[in-house]
Amino acid sequence: MPMVTMASQKNKLDGSVERAAYKFLQKLQRDDTTPGLHIEPMINARDERVRTGRVNQQWRAVLYKLTSDSGNHYVYMGTYPHDEAIDIARSHVLKMNLALGVPEFQRIVTEEAPVQQETSEKGETPAPTFGPEQTEVANQPKQPTWQNQLSHTWSEETLVSQAGIAGQYAAEALAATTFSEFSAVLDKAPEAQGLVLLELANGKDFETVKDELGLSPVTAEDKEEQLEQFLRRPSSVGFVYVWDNPDELKNALESKNFESWRVFLHPEQRRFAEQDNSGSYRLSGGAGTGKTVVLVHRARNLARRDPEARIILSTFTKVLADSLRTQLKKLDASVPQTQRIGDAGVAVLGLDQIAAQIISQATAREKQAATQLVLGTTDNTLAGRTYNVRQVFENALTLVQPDLPDDVVHPSFLEQEYVSVVLAHRIVDEIGYVRANRKGRGTALNRRARKELWRVFSQFRRDQQLDNEVSFPELAAISAAVLQQRAERGEQLPADHVLVDEGQDLHSGHWAMLRALVPDGPNDLFIAEDSHQRIYGQKVPLSRFGINIVGRARRLRLNYRTTAENLALAVQILSGGDYTDIEDTPEDSSEYRSVRSGPRPHLEAATSLADQIAIAARYIKSWVHDGVDPGVIGVMVRSERVENMVERGLREADALDLCTDSDQPGVQIMTMHSAKGMEFERAIIIGAGADELPAMWQIKGLPEAEQEDVELRERSLLYVAATRARDELVITWTGEASKYLSD
Repeated sequence: MPMVTMASQKNKLDGSVERAAYKFLQKLQRDDTTPGLHIEPMINARDERVRTGRVNQQWRAVLYKLTSDSGNHYVYMGTYPHDEAIDIARSHVLKMNLALGVPEFQRIVTEEAPVQQETSEKGETPAPTFGPEQTEVANQPKQPTWQNQLSHTWSEETLVSQAGIAGQYAAEALAATTFSEFSAVLDKAPEAQGLVLLELANGKDFETVKDELGLSPVTAEDKEEQLEQFLRRPSSVGFVYVWDNPDELKNALESKNFESWRVFLHPEQRRFAEQDNSGSYRLSGGAGTGKTVVLVHRARNLARRDPEARIILSTFTKVLADSLRTQLKKLDASVPQTQRIGDAGVAVLGLDQIAAQIISQATAREKQAATQLVLGTTDNTLAGRTYNVRQVFENALTLVQPDLPDDVVHPSFLEQEYVSVVLAHRIVDEIGYVRANRKGRGTALNRRARKELWRVFSQFRRDQQLDNEVSFPELAAISAAVLQQRAERGEQLPADHVLVDEGQDLHSGHWAMLRALVPDGPNDLFIAEDSHQRIYGQKVPLSRFGINIVGRARRLRLNYRTTAENLALAVQILSGGDYTDIEDTPEDSSEYRSVRSGPRPHLEAATSLADQIAIAARYIKSWVHDGVDPGVIGVMVRSERVENMVERGLREADALDLCTDSDQPGVQIMTMHSAKGMEFERAIIIGAGADELPAMWQIKGLPEAEQEDVELRERSLLYVAATRARDELVITWTGEASKYLSD
């Protein structure tokens, strides 16, 4: 059976041609001598190994045939119209880039003049665009000038001789004065060259770039041997080795399609998906840097290494877990998935689902012992869940009437204090709370205040006990206690490996449970997080729960999803906040960079919500008219109330029922919170006004330190929404724009 390696596909095929190419490659994998494939050598070709194959009457595949003792190995370059395929096959060679140690297709013809991109008179990246009837107003965000740092340390000669950059791309990259011009070079260059240029242009030294991308120079004598070895890797820079795996073949072929690129592993991400770690590991990075992709690939790799391994892949909510489950299936349908922790395979579950399973599987004695340890009682049977924690605290305040300032008895403050201090330290009495270490809590409390607050917490627990209910944070803390007691008895824990997404949004109960799920050891916990996207949880040091990651942490900075133009706006949103990660290390968003360029964000002030809906309808209809699938368009709003109004308004404007196929999803409308983990080709944010972001009802009445934390979460919420867009972003508001846009 022939082997097949696919190059990253830069030319997007329409559906019918894509299906024909897929069938062609399937047949090629089964038998390359099949007459209907018409695998033919080229006359007067630059590379004698090049072949073309017949996909259909109008389209041909360009292939390179390598032969070895193990049989034929085809490198699939792509599928093109007949005449273009012939030209490409005759003019391109497949060879090793010695400086970078990667295979590349190189065109051996007279080089074409570079395509010039639109620039301003000063050569700067243009500012965001405004609607046809809009004018720029005070405090509108500007796109920062892009700084090309190549010329500081590199010349065209050294880029060619030392960094392995082809002369054409070296000259164009050095001459680029805007990111649009530079991005055009990246689009044309082989993937490895493009990534190297991007990093060098952002000021990194060449040795660091090679290390991060896993590139190693090869000698001329070893180039043919290295070529074959490189192409046989399961995943390599610019190539995917698919051989007889039809799912991998299909994913690689579709790698530039919207759904498939979400599971496409890029070079900077690969090492984290494959490497062994001596203990718990933390991977951080901004939106679009591929943390979730790494987790999905890592789950697949661990399952392949050991089919009997019990792997848990989890995240903050069930909705996000469902997305992970879909991505894992999209990546490799052969990976066994299970819905039950403790079984072999990959259990993709939300954290609350995991806690519920632990409790449901626990014996009555285990639950009683754990409840006593966490809540100080055995009388709560844990039968129900407290969904409105705020209301229970308000009832407790009414009964207790504590002698405390209003800001300290704010229900939001009480809930955070209860989870971050009381549950985290398993406090069950007043003495324990008075003596508790409240490090990390911004509002100081003296002894008298703590005694008064404990009266409220005690009443909160009594009210829940009457209904045999616990909150979800309590359920996670009790689940952790169940598992820890099993470990103390020497019993087996439910997992061999635990992978966690959205770590920045987890609370103390989650961390205690995650630590208790898997024994301490190699490849035990792998945590992905981004402090800039923290819209729920409280910052807690992982070491408090026995999760030690000192020396085992890395941050991704290269954004593969969001365009440079959208990313610049998103970074501006963050610029007014002071962020630290879950280990309390300062985070800097200024180092984020994108591999892609696209349209500038559209910022439009409106006169009313109805006007904002009309603006959204105009963009949606225009995009669909231009061929954009309605299912990859997302509309985000601040609240569920506004969500319902926007949906009704867009429907009345005939901007929703645009699908020609009833089985295909239409435009998606959701709150900004619900959009977490989602990705769209085109995104619209409605309601980014000063009255909506920050939402004052979230802040009013809280202590000053707590207000600052809520402000950070509100700023992060707009950042999360703005980074959902892959290609084009529209933001509207009524009245004044949010200060997060003007900061």
